[in-house]
Amino acid sequence: MTLIRERTRYSCQVCGTGSARWLGRCPGCGGYNTMVEETVEDDRHSRSAKNSARDPVLLSHVSTDPIARQSTGIAEVDRVLGGGIVPGAFVLLGGDPGIGKSTLLLQIAAHVSQEGPVLYVTAEESEAQTRIRAERLGVQSDNLFLLAEGDIGVVIQAIQSRPWLMAVVDSLQTTFNPELESAPGSVAQVRDVASQVMRAAKKGCPVFLVGHVNKEGSMRPAA
Repeated sequence: MTLIRERTRYSCQVCGTGSARWLGRCPGCGGYNTMVEETVEDDRHSRSAKNSARDPVLLSHVSTDPIARQSTGIAEVDRVLGGGIVPGAFVLLGGDPGIGKSTLLLQIAAHVSQEGPVLYVTAEESEAQTRIRAERLGVQSDNLFLLAEGDIGVVIQAIQSRPWLMAVVDSLQTTFNPELESAPGSVAQVRDVASQVMRAAKKGCPVFLVGHVNKEGSMRPAA
């Protein structure tokens, strides 16, 4: 029987610095009243069991067969990705709000969907809004599936529900874990969402995660 304990910690919503107790001033960034209480499950035995689930593999037994890459339909993006999208890839696409990240990924998703099913998750728009944007771009596909959802648990279930050729999660700052008390876009939420999406991608489905860059040039909350 695994004993799961809950413990309280405090995390700075600006820089992510953690502390076992509340501090009026963050020792990491110097901000005042930025420490927010979080509840964390302390399940060391469970984590250890999960981490040791796979056995080590001999170097000589590792397959060296060429990895099939899926073209994005945009030569420059393919070049940046090393020739295209590979299974299990996790790509964080960052940029200023409104610069065209969602538009670019919608076009890529539509191109890839010509070869198989693609999932596009939007936590910022409804399915209808995304379809209107797709029609404006001239995007048409019978293999492009939309999901308007911000709950990361539902998003992960959708990614794992079938063998998608590719998935898009838009965006890092608006997707959230309801079990965390902090608001979407906070340091704790951003860290949790990114790690969950990355783990889902490593199971085989390549995932593009949209991240908005703030005026300071980072994807964490602005000070």
